[in-house]
Amino acid sequence: MSFHSISLPFTPFHSLIIVALFSFQFSISHAQQPDAVYKTILHEWTLNADGTSDYHYRHEVQILRNSALTAYADKGETFVVYNPDLEELTINEVYTRRLDGSRVEMPQNAFVYQLPSECADCGRFNHFRELAMVHTGMELGCIIVVDYTIHRNYNLLHETLPLQRECPVENFEVVVNYPTEMEVNYDILGNQYRPGGITRRESVTQGDASKPRKLHFSFTNMPQAPSEPSMPADIIPTLRIYNALPEHTPAFTNESFGGAEMAVSSLLNSNDPRKNVTTVRDFFVDNIHLNDIHPSHLGYRHATPAEVWKTGCGTAIDKAVLLAATLNQLNYRARVIGENNDMVGVMIDTVEYRLSVRSKAPIEINGEAIDEVTKVDLTDTQEPTLDSVAEGFYSLLVSADGDDIGFMLPTLTNERTTPFVAPACDINCDITYLLPKGVVMVGNAISEKKAVEGIGSIEISVSQKGNKLRVVRRLAIEKSLIPVDEYSDFRSIAVLWQSFKNKRILLKKK
Repeated sequence: MSFHSISLPFTPFHSLIIVALFSFQFSISHAQQPDAVYKTILHEWTLNADGTSDYHYRHEVQILRNSALTAYADKGETFVVYNPDLEELTINEVYTRRLDGSRVEMPQNAFVYQLPSECADCGRFNHFRELAMVHTGMELGCIIVVDYTIHRNYNLLHETLPLQRECPVENFEVVVNYPTEMEVNYDILGNQYRPGGITRRESVTQGDASKPRKLHFSFTNMPQAPSEPSMPADIIPTLRIYNALPEHTPAFTNESFGGAEMAVSSLLNSNDPRKNVTTVRDFFVDNIHLNDIHPSHLGYRHATPAEVWKTGCGTAIDKAVLLAATLNQLNYRARVIGENNDMVGVMIDTVEYRLSVRSKAPIEINGEAIDEVTKVDLTDTQEPTLDSVAEGFYSLLVSADGDDIGFMLPTLTNERTTPFVAPACDINCDITYLLPKGVVMVGNAISEKKAVEGIGSIEISVSQKGNKLRVVRRLAIEKSLIPVDEYSDFRSIAVLWQSFKNKRILLKKK
């Protein structure tokens, strides 16, 4: 049965891969049973001398809990995104192996073609297709087998594969077959786990150039990937394999195409260039649809800034090129950066800052281990708005200036197994409210202080003298990455700060 192209449901990275043998042992935690376990995952790329390539994928996943069987659960369906213009998909086998050993083949009507949701708002990609495979014959303990091959009309390879998945993996194989005249490279990225040794094997018959090289990575007993909020971006180690970098044309970022720079120039009203470039980035995050189609489905090519602006949609690389081109037209020095060409670096004075095009993440110093410290220094006197809560009683909502520092109480779980990404900050807010005559605060003055060496400090106070109600809030977080053994101390400071967010002070008329 032959179809067209493919993209895995659990990993957005598909294309080609490099070859080498790599053995990596982990211990799987049994504290909580996972929903499922991958018995096998195989990624195999064959780079052909004629300029084409074949990608072979296989997984065997065993269902362990009911939550993996419910409607629309990730294990109950497999989704394959493909570009019919570049890719041809062949389904090798899809079936369910039940506990009694019987094999339930997927019926023809369980293969459903549809437009990928990522392409619904993007005219440039409305020729893409997604093959949804609805698995049948499932029961607790069954094993779902999916095996397919994608033939592509190019042989570029640039893949980044996470070495941990949403559930444990017992056997994870990565293979790259390639001609002797080709070079394939690889990197192990991420600093959570650093393998002690990698053995690279190449099976090449000396004197016979017709024999392809073969690189093979083997990973065993991979634990489930951590999924805590506010984790470092590189907490999950990845394998990057490539024979060429994704195509990026630097000249595009100097292209004058009109439109975008005119649309955003009126928004730039700050003397701080960092705020201005962030404003431009935020405009594109809000107004240019991000199509998260993997670059392999486009042959690793990107559109021109004019095309992205005109169609209102693009991949992360497309949006990075558009943002860099627009900033250059606004007389900033910008370039496309990042492992996958999906970020923008902007030179301001002598420092290069990096911006994500995927979200409104804070601007960061490029190449630095920690983010720039967010500073707020606010001293003000205000006429308050008092809300009546009962006869003779009022409430005053404390100003929210300085409160938005990048984390919320739901992310501050009691315990952590991974480091916490915190907003390094130095906030000083001192607000005096001029109360009406005879209105006083209910209860005693508030005074809270806490300092932890190497992490930060907090001070919150509310006091009244005459008709002046003074609210002081000071917070200093010294570093943006909190180790697990320091998280408890950090949390005690952060929870105190968040508990005063949207705080109402009760007042009464004497």
